[in-house]
Amino acid sequence: MTDKKYYWIKLKTDFFNQEAIDFLMSQPNGCQYIVLYQMLCLQTANSNGVMATQIGEVIVPYDVKKIVRDTKYFDFDTVTVALELFKRLGLVYQDDGEILRIANLNHMVGSESASMAAIKKREYRERLKDKKEDNIEDKKRTNCPTENRDKSLEIRDKSLDKEIEKRKINYQEIVDMYNDTCVSFPRVTTLSDQRKKAIKARLNNYSIDDFRVLFEKAENSTFLKGGNGRNWSANFDWLIKDSNMAKVLDGNYDNKSNPAAGQKAQELKDFYAMAQNWAESEGNNG
Repeated sequence: MTDKKYYWIKLKTDFFNQEAIDFLMSQPNGCQYIVLYQMLCLQTANSNGVMATQIGEVIVPYDVKKIVRDTKYFDFDTVTVALELFKRLGLVYQDDGEILRIANLNHMVGSESASMAAIKKREYRERLKDKKEDNIEDKKRTNCPTENRDKSLEIRDKSLDKEIEKRKINYQEIVDMYNDTCVSFPRVTTLSDQRKKAIKARLNNYSIDDFRVLFEKAENSTFLKGGNGRNWSANFDWLIKDSNMAKVLDGNYDNKSNPAAGQKAQELKDFYAMAQNWAESEGNNG
């Protein structure tokens, strides 16, 4: 059974200082555009920014009407103008024809499995319990021989260390994250001891979020998916190799032709004026 996951978006302290966001803020409806952008980020956090719905084997791209329905607070014209601005500013781009995708969403999304959250809660309760037991032990120390007390503490500490170590690494979570994200790569069906060993070694230097970023970067990389002139593509074992993981996270395999993050201010202002005129004319015709 696939473990339930929770997602959230993380905004850096300089979010509103970015050129694209600053430009949106300067527009008459800028606040609405930014709130809409953040809502779209939240709605697509668990799909790597893909603005589409999968119904069975059919993928249905978001259109303006759906976004208006889902967000509830914005009218048709506002959404239409906002989407065009987002595309021109590089906040979203078209992927696979008509499908829009939020750029660099992997840097804004955090996730955690339900099992990992439950483990953290259990460990917190255990720490509280241990603390309470320690206080009781402190009161009994005068009546407990030092040798027996130290041996008891040593056995308890070793037992807790083994239990925490056992719970700490959720190998299946890593594999599920790969299978859910890297849909263009061969699926992992067997969690071998060799793979567990590799995952454990990587977790000495990387976090669960680093694995998520790794898999998202791989799925977004044309080179790693076979577009390299050699008919070669990466797989799970290649990605979690120490040297390869470092290179992917460093962006060595990122697409070089990703949409630019900014545009000339005058060009954007001209477009905004054009879009506003269009929206007004549509409203008058209606």
